[in-house]
Amino acid sequence: MSHSSSDSKMSITALEAFRARYPGLFSLEGLIAGPPVRVDRLDRPSAYYIVPIRDAAGLRGIVQLDDQGVSIESIAEIRDPSTVFLATKNAVLNAVRTAFPNRQDWHTPFLAWRPCRESLNSMRPFWVVPHAKGQAYVTQDCEVFELLTAGRGG
Repeated sequence: MSHSSSDSKMSITALEAFRARYPGLFSLEGLIAGPPVRVDRLDRPSAYYIVPIRDAAGLRGIVQLDDQGVSIESIAEIRDPSTVFLATKNAVLNAVRTAFPNRQDWHTPFLAWRPCRESLNSMRPFWVVPHAKGQAYVTQDCEVFELLTAGRGG
């Protein structure tokens, strides 16, 4: 699968920002940025992108860019390189099917976020899995919720 020019620019922007933030932390030559992933906001009409930063050991950081993919919103170091960046769509669908075995009409999951206790960090968005009568929410640890709490989250 090829990535667009804007995806490449976002990945380069994210990698440069991560290197600037953590100049001596890792072997900078070994770092690579993965493709950006869009996350829809549920609390306002906008979106943002998250970009994984990896080296040979695994995930080293996540960079969050604005909805245009230009401005850095936040940068996080990942201390455990075996951390999974995002749960897969298959894992998410398996989680909702297990949580709601009588429901058969699941649609394609998408990433989203709003401040809430179920996802305290915008770099750890949840999956929204639509169905005919609403949607379910699945965290990156594959915990399933029917509703999100009101509140500010993190």
